[in-house]
Amino acid sequence: MGFPDELKSRLRNIHTYVVTPFRADDLLQIDTDALRSNLEFLVERGVRVVAMGGGTGEFEALRPAEQLLIARTALETVGDRALVVATVPANLAEAVDLLAAYEKAGIEVVLAMPPLIRAQIPDDLGDVVEYYRVLCSHAALPVMPYNTQRWPVEIFRRLGEIEGLVAIKDPCISPHNLFRAIREMGDRFVWIGNKRHDPGVLHLRYQMGIEAFTSGQSNYWPEPELELHEAAQRRDWDRMVELQAVCEPLEKQRALSDDAAAVKAGVDLVGLYGGPVRPPRRPISGAEREQMAQLFAQMGVPGAGG
Repeated sequence: MGFPDELKSRLRNIHTYVVTPFRADDLLQIDTDALRSNLEFLVERGVRVVAMGGGTGEFEALRPAEQLLIARTALETVGDRALVVATVPANLAEAVDLLAAYEKAGIEVVLAMPPLIRAQIPDDLGDVVEYYRVLCSHAALPVMPYNTQRWPVEIFRRLGEIEGLVAIKDPCISPHNLFRAIREMGDRFVWIGNKRHDPGVLHLRYQMGIEAFTSGQSNYWPEPELELHEAAQRRDWDRMVELQAVCEPLEKQRALSDDAAAVKAGVDLVGLYGGPVRPPRRPISGAEREQMAQLFAQMGVPGAGG
């Protein structure tokens, strides 16, 4: 497919899903100054892909205008130093409008959330393929579908026929399906998986063919995640096992709370601003925050307790 090799190369990296900081005094407003500071923190520490408005960024709670706002803010702040991935919701009309706005703003690639019918996965996954076909027919921007729907290999194969799709983000809910697709389709897509430091399987997923992974932890402590990807490029599987063991307690702690709320608390604890979450998400409790602060101190997370 006709995607620049440079774009595909840049996608083969850690994808930090950036939190969206809402103002403490007005949940309906985004704190763009805090967002700029958080983005500067990321690129100064080596992050080269910032994904705006994904799950960790509370995309379900954002207006389309807010999706565009955070994408533009990222472009203006770090667009010369990092690849900015914007997000479109699983609403075809809104997604098409946002794609046009993103293209005008200078976004290079977009994550497209999977479509649902009455909040359910469509009975016929061929309708998901049709959704992405129509979406891509209305935009020139490269699109990355997000698979939370346990797609079988046949669906990956049919998606591979859509010229506008450049990569697949897959949380490895059904990893065997993903790995079968990678084995069959090779470099048709850039394959972006997730990590799971607990039980520590990231090195195995790289061995099976993923080329990048998504990260929430890197909002507040990116160095171990970045080193994991570097170790994967060297095929240093032993070092990857060591690094996953380092990060495992943080992943277990996050699992006790709402994911976005826990990441935002981590951002707060290193001296940045994560801020509150929008309901129905709930903030972490005071006890959970204290446990996280103690864990950060024990692990020597830079900036914690400073």
